[in-house]
Amino acid sequence: MHNYSLWTEGEVRTPSPRRPGERETHGNRRTQVLDFDIAVERQPEQPVIAHVTGSIDLLTAPALRVCVEDCIHGSRADGNGMVLDLSRVGFLAAAGVTVLADTEHRAGRENLAWAVVANTRPVIRPLDLLGLRDQLPTYDSVPVAVDAVCALARCS
Repeated sequence: MHNYSLWTEGEVRTPSPRRPGERETHGNRRTQVLDFDIAVERQPEQPVIAHVTGSIDLLTAPALRVCVEDCIHGSRADGNGMVLDLSRVGFLAAAGVTVLADTEHRAGRENLAWAVVANTRPVIRPLDLLGLRDQLPTYDSVPVAVDAVCALARCS
């Protein structure tokens, strides 16, 4: 999980990424519990795998974007690619879809191998409605996505 401050100054402050169940307080007011986490798995000669859990919405999409940027940076260094596992995502809002579309655009521009595991209705439905499922490298499981990325990248 990345613990980067999403806003550094100004009047508007968004919650920074937290572990599931942690609460953030603003003065005397408590915010809702965000059930969101990203676990990044790095193994030699394999794509970087980011397992996302929870809802991807306006509050959590910036953390996803930071994680994707970090994974892309790592995958460019070793040339093994990246897999974004959304199999445990319960809600995918427009902000999350934008992160996926931007990642695909960047991957095409920079010749990066990547894949998305999209096998649940909350993820597949928005992608289908927007016609993005055919444009993104989507797969039904992590092993299949890893194999596909390895076929395009320099995995052994």
